[in-house]
Amino acid sequence: MKGRKPSPRRKLELAPKDLRWECDASRLGFETTASLDFKPNIIGQDRALDAIRLGLSIRSPGFNIFISGLTGTGKLTAIRWMLEDMDLRRDDLVDICFVHNFAAEDVPLCFMLASGQAIKFRDDLKSLLYTLIDIVPSTIQSDGFKRRQTKIEDEIRRSRDRLLEKLEKEVNEKGFAVITIETEGSNHPEIVPRIEGEPVPMEKLASLLAQAKISKKDYEALHATHPVLSRKLEEYIYQSRDLLRSLDQRTADLERQYIAPLLDAELKSIAEKFNSRDIDRYLKDLREFVLTHLPRFIIPRSELRQRRGEYLPFEVNVLVDNGGRREAPVVIETSPSYANVFGTIERFVGPNGDNSTDHTGIRSGSLLQANGGYLIMNMIDVLEEPMVWIALKRAMKSQRHTIRGFDSVLLMPVAAIKPEPIVLDIKVVLIGDAWMYQALWDYDEDFRAVFKVKADFDIVMNNTLANQKRYCRFIRVLSKLEKLPAFDPKACAVVIEHGTRLAGRRDRLSTRFSEIGDVAREAAHWAEQTKAKVVRAEHVERAINERVRRVSMIEDHVQEMYDDGTIIVDTSGASVGQINALAIYDVGDHMFARPSRITSEAGVGRAGIVNIEREADMSGRVHNKGVLILEGYLRRMYAQDKPITITASICFEQGYSHVEGDSASSAEVYALLSSIAAVPLRQDIAVTGSVNQKGEIQPIGGVNEKIEGFYDVCVSRGLTGKQGVMIPALNAHELMLRKDIVDAVKKKKFHIWAVRSIDDGLELLTGKKAGQWLPGKGFQPNSVHDLVDRGLRHFHDRLHDSEDGRGPEQQPQEDKHKPVQKPKPEKPPRKPPKPPRRRRRRGQKR
Repeated sequence: MKGRKPSPRRKLELAPKDLRWECDASRLGFETTASLDFKPNIIGQDRALDAIRLGLSIRSPGFNIFISGLTGTGKLTAIRWMLEDMDLRRDDLVDICFVHNFAAEDVPLCFMLASGQAIKFRDDLKSLLYTLIDIVPSTIQSDGFKRRQTKIEDEIRRSRDRLLEKLEKEVNEKGFAVITIETEGSNHPEIVPRIEGEPVPMEKLASLLAQAKISKKDYEALHATHPVLSRKLEEYIYQSRDLLRSLDQRTADLERQYIAPLLDAELKSIAEKFNSRDIDRYLKDLREFVLTHLPRFIIPRSELRQRRGEYLPFEVNVLVDNGGRREAPVVIETSPSYANVFGTIERFVGPNGDNSTDHTGIRSGSLLQANGGYLIMNMIDVLEEPMVWIALKRAMKSQRHTIRGFDSVLLMPVAAIKPEPIVLDIKVVLIGDAWMYQALWDYDEDFRAVFKVKADFDIVMNNTLANQKRYCRFIRVLSKLEKLPAFDPKACAVVIEHGTRLAGRRDRLSTRFSEIGDVAREAAHWAEQTKAKVVRAEHVERAINERVRRVSMIEDHVQEMYDDGTIIVDTSGASVGQINALAIYDVGDHMFARPSRITSEAGVGRAGIVNIEREADMSGRVHNKGVLILEGYLRRMYAQDKPITITASICFEQGYSHVEGDSASSAEVYALLSSIAAVPLRQDIAVTGSVNQKGEIQPIGGVNEKIEGFYDVCVSRGLTGKQGVMIPALNAHELMLRKDIVDAVKKKKFHIWAVRSIDDGLELLTGKKAGQWLPGKGFQPNSVHDLVDRGLRHFHDRLHDSEDGRGPEQQPQEDKHKPVQKPKPEKPPRKPPKPPRRRRRRGQKR
């Protein structure tokens, strides 16, 4: 009929074209993905890639990179590909090695040599050791050396003989003799008196005196002379020792005289290969060590391993060898334990079981292997390992690293030797998520100083034709790298539509390409199973359906409880104070929704709105906030000319787990208003959406899952053509529903309505006008708001009557407000079926 206004139901209902976006395969511009260019790149992360380029380009300290984003957005792939595309050529790479410290053995020296020189230095010192083992014995055994050595020995022997002759002459003149005494394998001279031409020990003189073999005068003279001669003997011994030392020194000088020219020639040859002051100083100390310990080199080569501790100055421990490398190193550390990242100091177990270590036990970690380049680690792995994060910050701040041993039992560094610190020139890239970045930024001041560049990876990008084609090129790269069959345009279109579904909005595409890639891999598998040469749309759809089926066991079990009546929900008829809300079940790898009955009962009292979930300590803060907002809405609408005195309760029926979120706050408003006004609500409509104090319907999450959840319940009970879901209008652009739901809407078997306010929802749920406020008159008569207002006045009057001790029949006739009986429902609700036995519902409601 012309001029007839459309009903609220038709005005709010969404058309099938608004429920799902479909990708036009004809616009993709190829026959199969095999015809597309093979060009690996990162899609939809321009902001993050620009940040990474900045961080990689700036070599100043502190400009390390933290890559933030959800798993599967290509963070590691992005940094790896960007480093592959960068010009990493460097001419200033260095080798790192440790050598013996002659001044302090527990502080090994660190040499940073030009690329490739550490190995050469190590080989040269090893060659020098073998040379010394060869030339030292042969030189000392030469005829010229032996002649001069014999001459020195003869001179020392003659000097000792002269000293002994002088002592013996003086001793003999005093009636004593010098004899040699053997004690415990050693000989030493001793002076004893001579009696009748025979030496006699001093302790026997007393017995000779008693036997009258010597006179007392001679006895006393011998005792008086013996100490004087003993001192003469001590002087002889000291002089002899000095002569022996002189022999050793002159022999050593002779050896140095013969070996030094040969050694200097070898050392000069080594020094000329390296333009390093450190090596020059070390070779100078090594020369002194060799000339001081020449006897150590008179051994066969076969004994070197057994006596390695004596030849540590010839050991060069090369930690980092950049010989032959012309590009900055890129190290991806997948197991960042303390030892793997920072290195350690190994201990050697001796024959007796004792532990020892030296500079040859120093081991490098990935931090040094990446020096001069880039080190990439996962932040959660870093935080899980003890001491790693603390040591990493310390190294990044100081640009120095000291290798220490780490006790895996005590979980702490242990000190054995303390190597010299190593100068760092490194860029560290940590990969984490947004929560981790924010926590470190808030609570760790050092984090801000050493990670100044944040690369934030988004999970969505704009749904444009250019990005759709990038999706297709991604499939092309994946097919090429993993030898998968090519995809036709319709198959790619289904993948793109799935990306839109994952993004949660029709105008966005997901950038979680790990999941997109898994769908493509599974689609290729199903194509191969059917012997198809090209992946088609039905293969992709099967892959998506199979992925859902694998993780939807809990959803199926929950649906069974709706089918057998364990969970009580009406999908037809109308009822007062009762409505179907939609709750999300998140079980980790799968998210789905199902309807949940919300009931409300109102009566006389002053308790206000009672949130039963809150009273039972089963609701979260966001849900509690939604109930408080509901009270604000009531005050705005109905408490402008009177106080609201009411006791009303709101409950999620058959709810046995924690309730969180405010997406059911609009449904709670409808149930409460229905209870107050005694107006029945349609049970064939499920409701979702939050509400503010102005009565505006606000967007919520999981809108697609919620619609599909109610649809599945309705299908299992039979579609009536009147059932549907009422969603916030602000969520309409996010709809990406299953094709079977879109087909049902096309056939008028199911409906989707988008509402912007509580008034829109009231008119749809009750079939009555919501009602406007008329100044001086109140709400429009017989509208929903009018019935609610009258109900509130009724509760208010009954409360005052009970407090005054009067019944309804005793009210004064001059009362300003005409007594109003609680309105009766205009249409009685259908008789509900006999409720089945209740069971505890599984799953978690959110």
